[in-house]
Amino acid sequence: MLTEPNLRRVPAAFAERARAFYRDGATAVEPRRAATVMVLRDLPHVAGACGGIEVYLIRRRPTMAFAGGLYAFPGGGVDPADIDVQSAALREVREETGLRLRELHAWSRWITPEFEPRRYDTWFYVARQPDDVQPQDVGGEADWVGWLSPAEALRDHGADMLPPTAVALSELSRHLTVDSVLAAAEERDLSPVLPRIRLDDGAARICLPGDPDYPA
Repeated sequence: MLTEPNLRRVPAAFAERARAFYRDGATAVEPRRAATVMVLRDLPHVAGACGGIEVYLIRRRPTMAFAGGLYAFPGGGVDPADIDVQSAALREVREETGLRLRELHAWSRWITPEFEPRRYDTWFYVARQPDDVQPQDVGGEADWVGWLSPAEALRDHGADMLPPTAVALSELSRHLTVDSVLAAAEERDLSPVLPRIRLDDGAARICLPGDPDYPA
């Protein structure tokens, strides 16, 4: 999933929380249901060839309690008034960008590691940007918003993302059109992914299911 070494690094604050959690034998909090949406658009064709895709990203304000200062996609927690996770996803996108999406396609599901004090069981969705409607930063949760290709986002900001965001962008970078992404969504494995932290030899790094040293 994450082959780039710099995307496996664990910030010092995360590593310290993990060490304290396992040292003290703490109990993990129950994750809250949440949703996030990767809004996609096609770039114009160049010399008859596909121009690729872009995804709408935000940088969460440093004052945010969860993932402050990190790049992410629009989204948030499921509220009691939401019918289901998809309803929450549509509401969050509308509140943060003004976009009224017509259709969502499930892409992946991630659970925040056990050592985090705020945990989420988050569904990731992909969606096409509505025709001729531009997103607006209307939610107040971001200090930067914009469109980037998945490869650009990883290259320029990958070190400032949580693993689920980086993995999703890496997967999106293999597609040249939004149609290709939406078709691939129909074949996705939606088993929940729980990242774990290895603290061997004083170093901390992320392990994901499928890694040879992913803890049992």
